[in-house]
Amino acid sequence: MLMRRAKPRQAEILVSMQTACMDQVVNDEVKTWPKISVVMPSFNHAVYIERSLLSLINQGYPNLELILIDGGSIDGTVEVIRKYEQYIAYWVSEPDQGQSDALNKGFVRATGAILGWLNSDDIYMPGTLRIAAEALHQHPNKSIVFGDWLTIDENDNILACEYAFPMSVGQTQYEGVSINAQAMFWRRSVHDRFGEFDISLFNTMDYQMVLAFGLREGPDAFLCVHQPLCCFRRYEGQKTGAANYERQLGEHRYLAQRYGYADKYTTTGKVKRLVFRLRRAYWYVHRAGFRYAFEKLLGSIRAD
Repeated sequence: MLMRRAKPRQAEILVSMQTACMDQVVNDEVKTWPKISVVMPSFNHAVYIERSLLSLINQGYPNLELILIDGGSIDGTVEVIRKYEQYIAYWVSEPDQGQSDALNKGFVRATGAILGWLNSDDIYMPGTLRIAAEALHQHPNKSIVFGDWLTIDENDNILACEYAFPMSVGQTQYEGVSINAQAMFWRRSVHDRFGEFDISLFNTMDYQMVLAFGLREGPDAFLCVHQPLCCFRRYEGQKTGAANYERQLGEHRYLAQRYGYADKYTTTGKVKRLVFRLRRAYWYVHRAGFRYAFEKLLGSIRAD
């Protein structure tokens, strides 16, 4: 079936987040749900963090541990956090060395069997935590579950649906990630082997995590579910924007050296990039149709 690119429209996300918790498919009094620890790093996101918190609180998941690490916000973020602190297992607001440092502080306190990371300007889709828990329960041989995601703007208008596809370490190294860290959950043992985020990374700590998971656990440890699990926000001024392109490029070169694929920036690496770009095209066609694949690949070529 041919999928057309979603036109911007007002998402019904906030409606879902601000109403009663979704109906439970399984009786929570009968089934024991594994504890899921979600770490939320934050810094001066007063305009967005309430929506992020509500997307977690209104999951209605019975065994959630929310850990929030704020970097000393001065824009009203702390006031929003205090409003919902009864739902937060642990939170702190203090100066830190950046997002990677905040993530390390959060995950060292996490006690859940399943872990996740949600930025304070992004949101989970309703039912995401149950989908992740069920998927890992039904596939005990898998350690990491990930899914599709929506791209939204500052007003929660949906800009696009992004389709995930099976993990490939080579693709991640030479062509780019096919996984959004906000739409991914992993078992505690995976994080124990991963260790800590590199605090020198300002933009690419998510890329480092996905790559390290792939190298240590292997692609077969990943399970792709064909459902949107989160909404990733795009807006002017965010640190993943074009203004930080040179810094992002420097971090990618650093990671290529650290993880042993420095040939990424040679002619050989460019050939590998083309091969994996064709693999991406195949999965885009498989998941969403030719038109979607054409539009996404055209956008990638222009970005190059």
